[in-house]
Amino acid sequence: MAKFRDVMKTEEVQNLIQEGLDGATAEVTDLQGTGDHFSACVIWSGFEGLSLIQQHQAVYKTLGTFLTNEIHALQLKTSTE
Repeated sequence: MAKFRDVMKTEEVQNLIQEGLDGATAEVTDLQGTGDHFSACVIWSGFEGLSLIQQHQAVYKTLGTFLTNEIHALQLKTSTE
């Protein structure tokens, strides 16, 4: 059985988002200092024409299984450039 890490660093979350959304800029904050509750502000031209739900789903997709394992909460603010 795979063992999951308990915490993530803000840089890891930021890199996953920016690598998953080519050309995106992400600013990530650890809300409680615990490595599992984050806030992210993501700016990406690819959000153009997408609903807010679709924008958030695009970000969630970049985080994969981290979102349901290591990351317990994620506040998102998304916008286009």
